[in-house]
Amino acid sequence: MTPESSRTTVKPPLISLESVHRQWGDRSALTDVSLTIEAGQRVALIGPSGSGKSTLLRLVCGALASSRGTVRIDGEAIQALSVSRLQAHRARCGIVEQSQHLVPQLSVHRNVVAGLLPQWAWYRTLFSLGWPLERDRVAALLDSLGIVDRQWDKARVLSVGQQQRVAIARGLVGNPAIILADEPTASLDPTTAAEAIQLLVDQAESRSATLLLCSHQLSQVVHSVDRVVGLREGRVVIDEAPDRVTDAMLNVLYEGSRERR
Repeated sequence: MTPESSRTTVKPPLISLESVHRQWGDRSALTDVSLTIEAGQRVALIGPSGSGKSTLLRLVCGALASSRGTVRIDGEAIQALSVSRLQAHRARCGIVEQSQHLVPQLSVHRNVVAGLLPQWAWYRTLFSLGWPLERDRVAALLDSLGIVDRQWDKARVLSVGQQQRVAIARGLVGNPAIILADEPTASLDPTTAAEAIQLLVDQAESRSATLLLCSHQLSQVVHSVDRVVGLREGRVVIDEAPDRVTDAMLNVLYEGSRERR
């Protein structure tokens, strides 16, 4: 066996940020952020409002470019991807946002199918306006989220918690490898919020997907993740396993903020 054939190929991390900066005019949203996230990890991004959590998610999905530094996916710099490969990467990312952005007069089915539109050719999108495509696929997903009986109801008649489940379904319908949840429980009561987080975690596990979950509050997510990254003023100040995050760390992270609970 030659030395070359005996070498073990080391697979790069799924997501890598290398000394990443992001400027908004004169303000720094992220400053010298370096992180690696392995496939299948469940990561909580915590910190006060304006700390850079949402900006980091947008960099990961390729919706935003870094001002300096490099964001890599599977070892390749996002900045170097062709337009078609960047679109393919974005299709791998399922996004669940704080604002549900549902169309209230449309059915649950059509709101969920909207999550597939970036992957479809224009003619398939046009056809979907007159005929409900992917019925079985959407039904199976809604069933896993406990609302299959609401598939053909208008989104406006659902409860807030049910609407959040529809938003989760829309983010997951494309079978993403990376789930990016940006404060998905901010408008929910504590019980409904806990249910939504558990649904996201269960879905990530069943799909072997990587989950990045933004939250102001560690208490909401601490039992559902295997890593905690804390951002303050655009810098990483915590990167630990949940059981290693101390009150002293959280005091520094949330100093001057009333958002810690």
